[in-house]
Amino acid sequence: MKKLLKNKPLVVVLTLILLIFCGLVIAWQSALYTLNHMSFKDVTPTQLAADMRNDEFWSSNRFNTLIFDGKVKAVHTVSNKTTLQFESADAYSAACELNTSARFKVGGVYKFAVETYQAERQPNGVLLHNCIYLRP
Repeated sequence: MKKLLKNKPLVVVLTLILLIFCGLVIAWQSALYTLNHMSFKDVTPTQLAADMRNDEFWSSNRFNTLIFDGKVKAVHTVSNKTTLQFESADAYSAACELNTSARFKVGGVYKFAVETYQAERQPNGVLLHNCIYLRP
């Protein structure tokens, strides 16, 4: 056994194999944890804005796909990206960025889905990237 431990290349290779194996086990366990905690969550733009204002957005929505109906307050289109700002009863606002050719009207109510991890904190609200318009 002492002879094996004196063989430095062998010890280095075995250590690397052990580290890689441990890394793969940790990655597999974290993937399982994430998949087991993913879910769909129905929310409102007001809840999204309030969660961001209270610094609870990611802690309360971390692994969720958010589904919400929003009444459009403003529509901004630049290039192929449309950004919708929704009416909110909170001091903060909620906005959604889409890559779609669909036309949205101010005052219209539309249904969307978005992954929480794609959200971005804004100075006075939350911007949800890559929203998906759920047609009726």
